[in-house]
Amino acid sequence: SSSDNDTTAAAAKCVVALLTKGHANPCMLDSHDRPAYYLTKNDTVRNAFRKARFELGEEIWDWTDGAKVGPPLSNDDIKNKREKAAEKKRKQKARQKERKALEQKRLAEEELRVQQEQEKKEQEENSRRIRAGLKPKPSGCSETVCDFCLLDCEGKRKSQLFSRLDFLYCSSDCMRKHQRELMAAAATARFSG
Repeated sequence: SSSDNDTTAAAAKCVVALLTKGHANPCMLDSHDRPAYYLTKNDTVRNAFRKARFELGEEIWDWTDGAKVGPPLSNDDIKNKREKAAEKKRKQKARQKERKALEQKRLAEEELRVQQEQEKKEQEENSRRIRAGLKPKPSGCSETVCDFCLLDCEGKRKSQLFSRLDFLYCSSDCMRKHQRELMAAAATARFSG
């Protein structure tokens, strides 16, 4: 949150002021023999210690062994670090955008492939129906449509319909009528052939 950022920025300014203007010793240890730099959890405050190290120079304190402060940071170093972080973030967003575009393209291709498979399946089904002497099913109809009279059997499950030769019928009457038509077509084919 913004109050945490304000507090962190104030703490960093305080550290720089204490070290550069107040000549506070960063090598002082607490009751557990830990220097102040070791106790800071925030990178902004840690960078303030490193910035003070840069401003004061290496001779004034034992920065590495006594204070355990990281390498010195100049304002240019901090600026470069921010620019690198911003560039890294831009590249990451660009990669994320590219991945999203590829995923959308893949999904669109998958959707097109599924649609083409569905159309092919419907064409094969309609060809099979025509060979069996039935009318093609209208597209988008449910699975519980009678294959003979094309009546939608709402409220019935597929298992409740009559079936014969991979076809579903709403009644035994439709099933018998279709069977008679198939037998008549076969007889006609025998006599004319």
